[in-house]
Formats: sequence, structure tokens, C-alpha cells
Amino acid sequence: MTVNPYTASELERRAVALFEVRFRLEHDCPYTRFTKANPKVEVQHWCSRESDVLEFAHPGLGQPEVDLRLRRLEKDLGSKFVRRVSVNGTTSLIVQKHSYTSMKQNVNAVIEEHNCMEVQPTVYRNGYEWYRILAFGHPDLTRLFGALSKWAEVEVVSKERLSERSARDTTTVSMRSLLGGLTGKQIVALLVALSTGYYDSPRKIRTADISERMRVPRTTYEAHLRKAEGKVLRALLPYVELVAGSADSQPEHDGKDFDDYWTRRNRLKS
Repeated sequence: MTVNPYTASELERRAVALFEVRFRLEHDCPYTRFTKANPKVEVQHWCSRESDVLEFAHPGLGQPEVDLRLRRLEKDLGSKFVRRVSVNGTTSLIVQKHSYTSMKQNVNAVIEEHNCMEVQPTVYRNGYEWYRILAFGHPDLTRLFGALSKWAEVEVVSKERLSERSARDTTTVSMRSLLGGLTGKQIVALLVALSTGYYDSPRKIRTADISERMRVPRTTYEAHLRKAEGKVLRALLPYVELVAGSADSQPEHDGKDFDDYWTRRNRLKS
């Protein structure tokens, strides 16, 4: 159901509340041109401080055809693909540097300029970009969609007021704080492990099998994976402790377990 962001009542416009909005956007962009020309391909896009991680789902396309199309996209973007891994016959992972110069409009920058936050990944399919954002009130949303509409076709797909819940429960971890410290090799090592079932229970694949697919020594792959795990878990620690600190308001948790954690943590630090 399409929701028009400009039809808010005067009371809603004045109220400060947290909203989750999903919208799709069409404009002249290498990614939208790519998915329009390749309707069988879906792209998911994560940004960190210096690099982008792109996941291409391309069922039904042979590897030579995929290689050709990705080279065309790299040229169209004016970017540099610094790392590429074929996870299986239908998915490719790419790390690229933020050096591309062909983007006429930066949607992420416009979102940030209007006090909104994107919840990554951005998704590209069938010539459209799909976004999920968080915003604190209608004035920011009205200005954001007004700015985007100057050079793009925008359709709001859904809008949900989240003010009944705690912001702690609805806002997401910053991608920069979570993934910004990872190198390209560490990001790929983690993504491949996640997408191939390494973290499933029971485990579906061994690191030896993954490293063979990636054509790197097992010890090298495991080193990249362990470093990635360590960086992500250390970045998550403050958020996990936030949950631990509020266990008394969450009946699904055993508060005694968290009390024991804080006792041990303080003892180890002393």
C-alpha cells in the first residue's frame, strides 16, 4: 500500500515521534541501470568508512555472463573492485573502494542531510532502489521527500510510527561502528561464512571447504574470519551490555544471569 508522506495532519506534523519508512526510488544511477538491464539480478549494498560491500544474487546466469556484466558495472561506476568472491553458482560478493565518480546524486547523503538514518542494506532490483529509514517526525520526512523528488521518482511503500516502543529497541547499530574497522578480506570472510552455513547449528560447512572454494590457504582464511569476528563482537559489546543492564524489564531473560555477568566483569577489571 502506498503512503503519501505529504498528507499528515497538523497534529502529526508537530509531534516528535520515531518513524520507520520504506520507500523505493528511481533515478539515473549505475545500479538502477544495471538492474533494469539485468532483471534477474538483485544487488544488496552495505557501506563502511572506506569501502562498499555488494552482494549480487544472479540465479540462472552462467559465470562467464556474470563476469561480463560485473565488468560493465565496474566501468559504469568508475570504481575499483578490490576483492571478489563467488560464494556459489548464484551469488557473488564484491568489495569496492569509495572512489567511483559517476554518481550524479548521492541518496545516502541526502538522507543524512535531512536528519534521517538509513537502515542498510540498500537493495537494487528491476531498476529501483529500495530504502528503509528511521526519522524523528514529519517535518524531516517532508523535506527529505521534497528534496529527492526534485531529481527522482519516489514512492513511499510503508510508514510505521514506532513511538510506542523504546528507541533502544528500534534503532539499529551504526554500520560504521560495527563494520568500519574491518578490512575487505575480513568482510568477505565473514559474509562467506554466514551465507554458506558455517554458523548454522549443526554446522553445514568447514573452514577447509570454504578456503578451498576461495582458493586461499585454510590458515589465511581462518585468520581473516577470527579477526572479523573479534572486531564485530567488540563493536557489539556496548549494545549487549545495554540489554544486560535492562534485564529486569525483560521477562524473557533471567536477571540472575546478568547479575552474575556484571559481578564477574567487575572482578576481572579490578
